[in-house]
Amino acid sequence: MGIKFFRIVGGFSYILAALALSIAIIAALASGSAWLTGVDDDISTPDIVVQEYKESLSHNNEPDHAPRHEDTTATDTSQWQDTTQIRIDKLCALIDEYAINTSQNGVNRDGLSNWLYQTTESLGDDQYLVFLDALIVSVESGLTAPARNKDLTALMLDSPNTNSAQPAYISWDKYLEWFTGTYLEHHQEELQRIAHERSQQMQERSGAIATLIAAGMAFAVFVFATVILLLVRIEANTRQE
Repeated sequence: MGIKFFRIVGGFSYILAALALSIAIIAALASGSAWLTGVDDDISTPDIVVQEYKESLSHNNEPDHAPRHEDTTATDTSQWQDTTQIRIDKLCALIDEYAINTSQNGVNRDGLSNWLYQTTESLGDDQYLVFLDALIVSVESGLTAPARNKDLTALMLDSPNTNSAQPAYISWDKYLEWFTGTYLEHHQEELQRIAHERSQQMQERSGAIATLIAAGMAFAVFVFATVILLLVRIEANTRQE
């Protein structure tokens, strides 16, 4: 009877130790994964093209913008202003070239610079430079280059078959307004995504603490079952002697 009892205890302890060790390992890995998983803080730059603008003319969506926040990572003010001015000058040159080829008025550099900075007040200084780069690429590829290559059909708002003697081309100022609004809307969506991911990360890490505690308890059960197995083995060896 005693030998049978110790065999039962030994078998039960072995199974318990194996299960406890498996649970401890799985729980520890799950907890570690929650702490090692990070948040993608990079704000992607949208690929905004002229065709989207032409399609948007039938809609009137005005995005909401948050107030400008102070960017603690901004570069030296003087250097930042010089860098910004270089981009503004390039943008104005592209707009003036487009305006000449489509018989539109040119751009007021100071007026455009002030308008862009005030309109994009929800962006930090670094993100403002990223915005200007995206705007320059869009104006150059979508407006200036086609006008320079005399591909004016792509820039017409009316049908190419229209009988109007004066075709209506994309107004560069209206396009800048649309581009800026679309860009800011995307920027806000990216900020909301990052905030959501951070919230999820905090929830997962809170749950990871409970999982880690469970892993510790399972490991304690494993140690207890191992001790029982050791005692059973010692008892078996004593009986054999």
